[in-house]
Amino acid sequence: MASHTIILMLLFTLLLQYINAFQLTSSSKISNINTKELQDFLATPTNWPNIVLSSHSVKCPSTKNNRVDIPLQVGDYVEEVFGLPPLLPLSVIWECVESREGYLEFYSEKGVPNLANECKMIFNIQQEDKDDSAVVDLTMIFEQKNPVVPLAIPLLSMDNNLALNVLLPIAIKRVR
Repeated sequence: MASHTIILMLLFTLLLQYINAFQLTSSSKISNINTKELQDFLATPTNWPNIVLSSHSVKCPSTKNNRVDIPLQVGDYVEEVFGLPPLLPLSVIWECVESREGYLEFYSEKGVPNLANECKMIFNIQQEDKDDSAVVDLTMIFEQKNPVVPLAIPLLSMDNNLALNVLLPIAIKRVR
């Protein structure tokens, strides 16, 4: 009987972890750009407020000294302020943990205090063979730490889709 209880407790724990973890994916095809140009644009944090409606500003965390107006390299950090400042100023400190051709990954262990942790922002970028376009897939992964987080998921998903499909192409055209 005790072994059944232990198994049920383990299953319940696994279920809770699954319920508390979220993954959102958005995708877009960007015309007239190669993968390197698109990756450099996405790896440059000062571009983020121009393409993500909820992103307010970015800066180098006070404990670091890398630039945020050029593509981040592995080991570089950026603090992103988002939400609705000054009413709802949220922030997250991202570390660039992987940057190779066609792939960017940012990670924040602490995430957004009291809301989410173990946050990942992953960009997969592929060149289209047919034309001068690149396809970008954005995957956001995080663990919720607050029961209100699921209420924000539709807004976050909408924000990501708007970013990739509307604001990103506009921002790229502006800098060309």
